[in-house]
Amino acid sequence: MSQDSLLGQWRSLAGDPVETRDRTDTPDLVFAHVSDLHGQLLPRYQIYYDNSTSGPAFDFGDDDRVVERGGGIPLLAAKLTDLRDEHDICTLMSGDTFHGSAETTYTDGRAMLDPINEHIEPDVYVPGNWDYSNEAVEDGNFVALMDDLDAPILANNLYDWETNERLYDAYTVEDVGGLAVGVVGMTNPYVDRMAPAFHDEKYRFGKHPALLEESAQAAREDGADVVVAVTEIGLPWMVQAAKDCTCVDVMFSAHTHEYTYDPIVVEETETVVVESGMGEALGRVDLRVQDGEIQFRHHLYCLTEDGEHTPDPDPAATKTVESIREPFFESDPIFERGAGSLDRPLDTVVGETKQPLYRQAFLESAWNTLFNDALRVHFDADLAVSHGFRYGTAIPRGEITLEQLYTFFPMTTPVARGVAYGQQLTNQMEEFLVDNFSPYPYDQEDGRVRSYSSNVEVTLDPTAKRGRRLVGMRIDGDPIDPEETYSVATFRQSGAPERDLGNCGFPFQDVEIDDGTIPVDVIVDFLDEHSPVDYEVMGLVETADDGGDAQNTPADGPYPFIQPGVDYDSGESYCETSMIPRGNVFPDEGRNHHR
Repeated sequence: MSQDSLLGQWRSLAGDPVETRDRTDTPDLVFAHVSDLHGQLLPRYQIYYDNSTSGPAFDFGDDDRVVERGGGIPLLAAKLTDLRDEHDICTLMSGDTFHGSAETTYTDGRAMLDPINEHIEPDVYVPGNWDYSNEAVEDGNFVALMDDLDAPILANNLYDWETNERLYDAYTVEDVGGLAVGVVGMTNPYVDRMAPAFHDEKYRFGKHPALLEESAQAAREDGADVVVAVTEIGLPWMVQAAKDCTCVDVMFSAHTHEYTYDPIVVEETETVVVESGMGEALGRVDLRVQDGEIQFRHHLYCLTEDGEHTPDPDPAATKTVESIREPFFESDPIFERGAGSLDRPLDTVVGETKQPLYRQAFLESAWNTLFNDALRVHFDADLAVSHGFRYGTAIPRGEITLEQLYTFFPMTTPVARGVAYGQQLTNQMEEFLVDNFSPYPYDQEDGRVRSYSSNVEVTLDPTAKRGRRLVGMRIDGDPIDPEETYSVATFRQSGAPERDLGNCGFPFQDVEIDDGTIPVDVIVDFLDEHSPVDYEVMGLVETADDGGDAQNTPADGPYPFIQPGVDYDSGESYCETSMIPRGNVFPDEGRNHHR
């Protein structure tokens, strides 16, 4: 079957269907988009959600979600080969490649170089925030990794700390399919805020979206017929940028791990935005120029094993990957980095779960709760808190291996505990709610709510005023006391201030660092004691009955999965500022004036 048969009807960049006058229906150029591999070398399990507005073509039966296995370098390479056999493909790659597995953790990311260079062969690479993660160690190697990639690196907003000179080109203009194609690259602008240790006075990050428009205009002036942007900033940011930047035709987004099965069309500027999931998905956008008008069609391939449109794994890529992974499955491996060491093969079974574990969720996930419970037990603390990571794969019912744990927490930072006042904990949670529910997309950078152990319950109202969105927080059923102190289990972030633990942003008291124990070790101990574990979403984070709703997963509401930004107009009436109109119903007059 031709790859083109899945893409449907051609549309204008404003989203209107157009007639096909070319009998061959051939595109002028085809983009393939690879993003957020997170160290995925071979197929992993992933959670997919059923959704009424946009979803994958799976048989969900009576459930609203399924766990399927797919992706990895051999399948991606095989799919790219299929596409390249039919078209002149321009392969675009958004970062977060060199982090996310045991193999990347214990090789400083270098395990991904040969697979990318030899088998993915991107035409453009744009770094992601986790690509800088090795800078958190003394001999950080971000620049070395980029130097060893056989692809042009684009980053129009990355500067040397001392000289303020741009490290990489802002754009390139290439001849693809007879068209001059301008490709603009923009790395994540918030690395210095999300994880200061990742830049440590080495890099500066330009944050203004005007940089995107400036680079696109420069590409136009250099003769580009079509301009696309490849970024690693997140879907809310990119949808707003599509409204503000008139010189970009297609924006390839990454970072928030969204699956745009249907592309987002911004009619005002005639700009198309797509995001291509994680390491098991491949985005495709076809473009052509007809009667002077740029037209497009789009498809997102979810490369699940035995899927109808999934090819057999590429043999050469399989051989490369197997050679990289082999040392990690020896009977007595010896790998060390940071506070961590790997002395057992990755396929060692370390536990069992009665329910699938995953964290592709916004408010609460079973995996994050399990992880925090493990931390709390390890330190016998009052509660545990961690950054509410959303990246990561899934673990189906059954055995849990050491390799799977590293995909959930591939960092060798030591675990830690400290003492905090209740007021510090609630203030920090309030800051995260401002970030997540800001009506100003350029202020958003996280895309998930803080995660706690299962003895902590949170009630929030996303439609309340800033600073009042945390309605209630309870520990062991009792409201948190702002003047009381609590022992908190979490982890130590490399490069963070000595008393700032778990990315909380405030100083703890009585800090205790367990230098010889990393998060994976804590989870292994917990599983050894409690398997089979039985975790699922328990409603630990809820919205207030008299407040606005927030969906936890794509199964709970419309897709793409962008939370609505809502704020007050003059303090009285609600003002919906969602990036995408979603039919949210708000009252004519404000409620919850006490918030």
